[in-house]
Amino acid sequence: MQWYSLGFIFDRDLSRVLLIHKNRPTWQRGKLNGIGGKVETDETALDCIVREVREESGLQIEPDRWFEIGVMTSEAWYVTCFTCAYHGAPEDAYSVTDEQVEWMDVNALPASVISNLMWLIPLCRDRLSEANTFTFEIHYQ
Repeated sequence: MQWYSLGFIFDRDLSRVLLIHKNRPTWQRGKLNGIGGKVETDETALDCIVREVREESGLQIEPDRWFEIGVMTSEAWYVTCFTCAYHGAPEDAYSVTDEQVEWMDVNALPASVISNLMWLIPLCRDRLSEANTFTFEIHYQ
């Protein structure tokens, strides 16, 4: 089973979310997704999201700023989802790789987002704005 971390970073007023224009894997090419990647050996899911965000967007977000929001699983993979609010300048985020990062209006997400982001992004935003401690677990068959 492959383990992944996936993160959704919001701006200070929770009106925009930082997404990445995916080139890989093939099934995500041309789509927008949260930032994340594979959990490496001897790394926790939290360590992974901190590293992936730094490697893909240049943002240095401390581990204690992240909230674990839930997990998505299948027979082949396990994804831990995180969220946080970034209080720095939006232009602090920049594209480090060939996959471009972009702040997107949460109320006008384009059709090119990965389909589950239509419920993940509002759920993450609710978690940050309402200071609730709920989490989710969903299994894909």
